[in-house]
Amino acid sequence: MKKLIILILVLAGTMQACTEKENTPISSATGKPGQVTEVSVENLPGGATISYRIPNQAEVLSVKAVYTISTGKKYEADASFYNNKLSITGFNDEQEHEVLLYTVNRAQELSDPVKCTIKPMPSPLKLTAATVQIQSDFGGARFSWMNELKSPLAFEMYTPDSLGRMTLVRIINSQVMEGTQALRGYPPMPREFGFVVKDNFGNRSDTIFPAGRKLTPLFEERLPKGSMAIMKLANDQNFTNWEGSDQKIIDDDLTSFGHSPSSSLPAPFTLDLGVTAKVSRIVLFQRKFGNSFYNWGNPKDIDVYVKVTTPSQSGDWSEWKKIMETEIVKPSGSSSNVTDDDLRAAENGHEFTFDLSQEPVRYIRIVVRSTWGSTTFTHPAEIDVYGERK
Repeated sequence: MKKLIILILVLAGTMQACTEKENTPISSATGKPGQVTEVSVENLPGGATISYRIPNQAEVLSVKAVYTISTGKKYEADASFYNNKLSITGFNDEQEHEVLLYTVNRAQELSDPVKCTIKPMPSPLKLTAATVQIQSDFGGARFSWMNELKSPLAFEMYTPDSLGRMTLVRIINSQVMEGTQALRGYPPMPREFGFVVKDNFGNRSDTIFPAGRKLTPLFEERLPKGSMAIMKLANDQNFTNWEGSDQKIIDDDLTSFGHSPSSSLPAPFTLDLGVTAKVSRIVLFQRKFGNSFYNWGNPKDIDVYVKVTTPSQSGDWSEWKKIMETEIVKPSGSSSNVTDDDLRAAENGHEFTFDLSQEPVRYIRIVVRSTWGSTTFTHPAEIDVYGERK
């Protein structure tokens, strides 16, 4: 009983200590800190860098800027007392804007504001939107743009639904300098395609349309596999290992696969389309393990070559035209987890588009250079080829 009473008293004391704890400033109030001085502004795309001198007061902890961007939303930017500058971002116009600068002391007291004026240069969003091009592509439209500042932007693609209403069909987020994306699956009839660029601050471009507002998609079909074959050139790899088969790469069965031997990377294989075709794209499918992808010997980095006429049995690389060095992209970018977006991308297949200027070809050679599991072998599940037979 004595031990029980002691335990109750200890718990009661702990609970009282928890309820009495207060969040207070790390230092007692000392009055308003001094203001920043020697303020200078460097205007930049979509914002500015503001430099200043911090007052020589031990209690000053940081400097804060308060401003309102083009959308009317108020933002704050902070910099510690170790820095003498801070960045202002989020503007989508080239007008003058007022910024208020405050010093903040350890008691979280603010100085009187110091006003300065910035005049942003054209924003990353506006610069990127000015480069957008929309052109007819196989089965739809191809959108391209330049994001020279590599800013984080969102790109929305629109086309009418079955009732003729402009509908958001796809949205991607990207920081790459040169972006390309296609909408496909439409018949070769005139239709509208629209494009909108957005940033992380709520700014957006006007809807961008192609000249004339409408485009006519080029005819595209999935090339029939009945006439296709995996060739056996002298320097190609054998994909008949561990239940794999060369022909299973084109058997329309995503549960089967081709499997190269150990120590076989880079692993090339050659596809005879059986017809000469203006190829628009190839779609590569990974082998699925349980409920996941992006592992073991699934292809990651690949090269693609093409040829019009029958290749030499030797596989002489000088006869082939290399048209891309590319990789399978995992949408989440995670090195470990596989998200729903990652699974969806793998289940739909990874698309690699051909340039519209590429002449019709009959032979495609794919070289798997690396895998998601860093294995020395690879096991692609399936290859689809799209285009127009000539």
